[in-house]
Amino acid sequence: MSKTWYPVIDDEKCIECGACTDKCKHGVYDLQKLPTPVVIIPENCIQGCHGCGKLCPVEAISYVGEHGEKGGDLICSWGDDNGGCCK
Repeated sequence: MSKTWYPVIDDEKCIECGACTDKCKHGVYDLQKLPTPVVIIPENCIQGCHGCGKLCPVEAISYVGEHGEKGGDLICSWGDDNGGCCK
């Protein structure tokens, strides 16, 4: 899991569709706050995973660690034929 990579929700763009919270099975989001996506345990996010961001219809998700920081040992293969780490 990662302490240098996690999603950040743009509250102004978010339409509270639930795509991100439905996708993430790592406990990153607070399910008690639905339909509003609230990142509660950012360190549970998988380094390099874009699973929730790729599903966001309004591109309201960015990631801490996306730009200018070297990735960790865990690499997300979201979208590959094996389902990847973000399934």
